[in-house]
Amino acid sequence: MLPRDEQRRLREIERQLVDDDPRLARRLSQTSMFGYVRANVSARLAMVACAGVLSIMCVFLNEGAAALTAATLAGILLISRNWRLGLD
Repeated sequence: MLPRDEQRRLREIERQLVDDDPRLARRLSQTSMFGYVRANVSARLAMVACAGVLSIMCVFLNEGAAALTAATLAGILLISRNWRLGLD
């Protein structure tokens, strides 16, 4: 818990933000599931999930090569999450 003077200062900052830019204040105070997911899920993780689902679908459709390809893609994307591309 913050001390009273810091809590008071935060309330003042919040009131000033609401007065200066009410639209921004409203956006910052609202939370949605989509916003939470968007903030915490990277594009790479979304591609891993799609490739994994595609791989499972291919197994059920008896498409072995496609399932292996999709599973390999999912594995590479999952393993490469710390790789960085240097564009000079």
